[in-house]
Amino acid sequence: MRRFLLIIGCLTFLISCQSKEEIKQKDATESAHLTIKLGSKAFTEQYLLMKMTALLLMEEGFDIDEMRFLDSPSIRDAFENKVIDLYWEYTNTAKTIYHKSGPGYDSLKAYESVKKEDEKNDIIWLEKSDFNSSWGLIMKESFAKQHQLDSVSDLVTYMSNQEHPSLKMATNDEYLIREDGLSHLEDVYQFSVNKDQLLAVDSELLSLAVKESRVQVAVGMITDSRIKDYHLIVLEDNRKAFPPYDAAPVVQRKMIEQYPEIQEPLEKLSASITNEEMIGLNYRVDVLHQDVGKVAKAFLQDQGLLRVE
Repeated sequence: MRRFLLIIGCLTFLISCQSKEEIKQKDATESAHLTIKLGSKAFTEQYLLMKMTALLLMEEGFDIDEMRFLDSPSIRDAFENKVIDLYWEYTNTAKTIYHKSGPGYDSLKAYESVKKEDEKNDIIWLEKSDFNSSWGLIMKESFAKQHQLDSVSDLVTYMSNQEHPSLKMATNDEYLIREDGLSHLEDVYQFSVNKDQLLAVDSELLSLAVKESRVQVAVGMITDSRIKDYHLIVLEDNRKAFPPYDAAPVVQRKMIEQYPEIQEPLEKLSASITNEEMIGLNYRVDVLHQDVGKVAKAFLQDQGLLRVE
C-alpha cells in the first residue's frame, strides 16, 4: 500500500511539472508572436502603405492583423482607443481635424507641430515621407484647353461668367466638413459653390466622375494615378489653398518603447517613397488591377527593404 501511494505521488509530481513547463512554453510562444494591429483608411494608397508595413513587420517576426476604416475620424478613434497599434497618417489631417489648429503650409513645421502635440497623448510620429498626398482640382484636359483654364483662379473666373453653364463639382464627404476643405477653398479664392452643384462620392470614384462627365471638376488627390490615364489635369493652386499632406507612420508609445526594432524598417520605408513612386504604385493597383500585396512586396524588394526569396 505504501509503495502504491509513493507511485501515485511521483506521478502527480511529474504531471504538475509537465503542466508548468507547458505553460512556460506557451507564454514564450505567445511573446515571440506578438500580434501588431495595423489600420488603413479606405483608399488605395493607404492599402499599399498598410500592406508594406505588414510585410516589413512580419519580417521582424511579428504577427499582423490588418483593419480598414471608412475615414480619418474613424481610424483616429480606433487608434486612440487602442483598437489598432499603428497606421499611416497625414500631417495636415492631424493638424486640422484632430488638433483643430488650422492648416499648416510649411511641410516641416506642420510635421513638427503634430508630432509635438500628439506626443503629449503617447502617440509617436516616426519620420515622415517626402510624398505629399495633397488635394487639387482635377478636370478633363480637353475641357481645360477649350476654355483656357490653367489655374484655380482661371476656373473661378470661368464660373463667375453668367454666360457659362453652371459646373458640377464632386468631392468626398470628408472634404465638405474639413476645416481646410471646401469652405476654406471658397474663402481663399472668393467664390461659392451651390449645394445643387455638389456631388459627394467615394474618394476612389472622384476621377472617374470627371472622366464620365458626371461632373466637370472634382476635388481629388494629386497622387491619384488615374489622372493621367483618364486624360485629366490638376489645375494650378495659384493661391496655395491646399496644404501639404506628408504621410508618416504613427504608433502607440507603449508599442515603440517595448519593441523599438519596428522603428528602423518603417523609417527606411518612409525615406524610400516619393510622389512619383506612390503614383506608380497606385497605377498598378487602380489601373492595371494588380494585387495590393504583390505590388507592395515587389516595391519593398526593389528598394532592398525586403529580402528576395
